[in-house]
Amino acid sequence: MRRNIYILIISLLATIAYADNNPGIDFYQAGEPDIARKLFEKQLDNSPVEKAIACYYLGEIAYNAGQLPEAQNYYKQGWEANPEYALSKVGEGKLLLKTDKSAAVKAFDAAIKVNKKDADTYVAIASAYAANGMATEAAASLENARKYNPNAPSLYLYEGDRLLSENKPGDAAGKYEQAIHFDPDCRIAYLKYAEVYQSVTPALSVEMLQKVLASHPDYLLAQRTLGNIYSQEGAYAKAIDAYSRYMAGGFYSVDNLVHYASALFFNKQYDEAARAIAEGKSIDPDNFLLKRLSFYSACETGNYREGLDEATAFFNIPDGKFIWQDYLYYGRLLNKSEQYEQSLVALQKAQALCNSDTHPEIYKDIADANLNKGDDKAAILAYTKYIEQAGEAAEASDFYQLGKYYYGAAVKDSTLATGYLTKADSLFAIVKERVPSSHLGLLWQARTNSLMDPETVKGQAKPYYESCIPLLEKDKDKYQKELSECYRYLGYFYYLKQDMDSSRTYWNKILDIDPGNKTALEALKNIK
Repeated sequence: MRRNIYILIISLLATIAYADNNPGIDFYQAGEPDIARKLFEKQLDNSPVEKAIACYYLGEIAYNAGQLPEAQNYYKQGWEANPEYALSKVGEGKLLLKTDKSAAVKAFDAAIKVNKKDADTYVAIASAYAANGMATEAAASLENARKYNPNAPSLYLYEGDRLLSENKPGDAAGKYEQAIHFDPDCRIAYLKYAEVYQSVTPALSVEMLQKVLASHPDYLLAQRTLGNIYSQEGAYAKAIDAYSRYMAGGFYSVDNLVHYASALFFNKQYDEAARAIAEGKSIDPDNFLLKRLSFYSACETGNYREGLDEATAFFNIPDGKFIWQDYLYYGRLLNKSEQYEQSLVALQKAQALCNSDTHPEIYKDIADANLNKGDDKAAILAYTKYIEQAGEAAEASDFYQLGKYYYGAAVKDSTLATGYLTKADSLFAIVKERVPSSHLGLLWQARTNSLMDPETVKGQAKPYYESCIPLLEKDKDKYQKELSECYRYLGYFYYLKQDMDSSRTYWNKILDIDPGNKTALEALKNIK
């Protein structure tokens, strides 16, 4: 008799030890059933202890998926493999509650007989009753668990999950915190606590995850959740680092690949994002989110034809839940494919689905599509709207771009040229003021004033070209073309003024950087 008890105790200890170090359980509890299933399926040919645990959780996964006959088969296999693993009988009882309550109670009694004082078994029975809508019986079983071990973490995890299902996140977090208090190594409690607060107080979630990683640096799921939080906060570089650590373990789902690819994409690591997207699509080619990311990625990597085909197919998905970014990228792809009217329709749809005050950048795309179809006025109007809505967030490059729009419109329409060029000059002046170390503001002011004085009678562009030269001469090799333009203007200006010495100086400066320049050589021949 004593020998049988000894064998039972050894078996129980082995079961507990293995369950505490089973990555499949970690993934199941963390809401990753697909990964958990693969891990448990690998355990089916292992020891009776390992097989029993694997069968129970495979049964739970099947049960949650509504595959009840498959769940029943797994629970039965688990009990046959190791009758000391009580949860197998709990699983059987949970199924029997649907058809035969007395048989279910017998199954629960058989589970309790394995170890009458095991709180975890009573918690599992409570969960089985709750899953079948039997709140009174669930509460009674939970009280039994509390009687035998009021400090069992499983108690507080169960209560936390129940409160979370009732949309009481604060109360749920309190229960998870109690689980940690009674068992500082209860990793899943840290994870659940962090997930409760990730949208409310992300800093607190990060702190909790870093605590569990300090004790368990190999706890991959903490890295996954860290990645989710950082990505949600827009800290994509940190998210990518966390996701990379998580995925290096080799256990990840398509959903994980979606999160990882998204972080890479929004961190502008487009090639890496494309690889993650391709891997995800090879596993789940119909994944809606991957299809979305795929045509976004194609747009950013210059695969416009492929991206447009993917986007067109994407918008034909029945009951697809489309967002404003979908229409933004669709509009961009149509623009790149020279379908400008269709592009504008898509971009306007993007505006309608989002707050343009929050996302004024869409006006940039509208401006570009209008410019490409030859409507300079509409392009100017859209880009002006962007700058107005962006306010202080508008950068020097934005004023520079709008200035070029006005300049281009002036070149095309001589009747409105004066007004356009005056506006362009004022915009390039802003660029010069904001980035005084850059030559661009001055150079384009020079070009604008040159266009306002086409015969170089007034020399309007002279002071701008002169001021531009010192900035360009800091790197003559890089700015050879721009320097030649400055020297050429000044050489011609002084030629018209009959200041031949000054004119000769600037034509020779061109030859210093471009010895074969035909214009400079010809000009010097005409100077006596």
